Amino acid sequence: MSFSSEIKQELCAVRDIPASDAPAVLYGMFFAGKTVGKKQVIQTENLNIITAAQTLCEAVFPNIHHETKRLVKSGSSLYTFEIKPNNVLREIFGDFSSINSDIVSGNDHSGGAFLRGIFIICGYVTDPHKGYHLEIVLSEKPKAQMLLHFINEHGMAVKSTMRQKNMVLYAKTSEIIEDFLTYIGAGGHSLEIMRVKIEKDLRNRANRSVNCDSANLDKTVAASDKIRRDIEFIFETAGKGSLSPELLETARLRLENPESSLSELCRMFDSPISRSGLNHRLQKLAQIAEKLRG
Repeated sequence: MSFSSEIKQELCAVRDIPASDAPAVLYGMFFAGKTVGKKQVIQTENLNIITAAQTLCEAVFPNIHHETKRLVKSGSSLYTFEIKPNNVLREIFGDFSSINSDIVSGNDHSGGAFLRGIFIICGYVTDPHKGYHLEIVLSEKPKAQMLLHFINEHGMAVKSTMRQKNMVLYAKTSEIIEDFLTYIGAGGHSLEIMRVKIEKDLRNRANRSVNCDSANLDKTVAASDKIRRDIEFIFETAGKGSLSPELLETARLRLENPESSLSELCRMFDSPISRSGLNHRLQKLAQIAEKLRG
């Protein structure tokens, strides 16, 4: 099951939602539904969505008749849910030319419930392991524009674009997606995105640390190889006797311990020497080799 399907399964569990939120959820589902002829219907291949619509309708409008039709095409089922007669739906919810303030009063409870119904019908969220992307796809541009304004008014800065004949509302930042899912009642999946994001961050930090350590090690090995070649060149051309006792001791220890760090090398001297003092001696050897090569 996809991440979006899991979210919709969570949101379609409508039996335990507050009774005051149920009308707004059902209204959101019809708002995001389709207009077939003059009828406002809910069409989907997801039977969980149809079950949620039936449950909500029976809870909110127990005396109103509803009907579900199933069409089998190319081996898959398409369900159409409608309230009959359809004009009753418009009498209750309005003509869907605007967001009905009697159903969606503007507080967070009704606003979240309304967007819950919207997402159930036409929402999509990418698996957070692959990226962060939220979409709400509506075929009717006026509705999409109203919805864009509504979501932005409630503190979630989504954007819009046209894709063929559909208007797509979208967000690509994990924080907005987390806020949106929490707002519509999918808190479990919002936490899942946070968890994955933390894991990614920790993994990226670990990788950066390993890469940094690896780069430093490469530099250390390269520097060690260079000074080793310089010392060997001095011995071959000028001889060991050309070096002072301090430089000769440094050259000998460096050749005998090619994989040791400077700190480790400092502890091998007969007389104590600091890291900066050792570094100075190695630079001196490199300068002598450079002059001999010149």
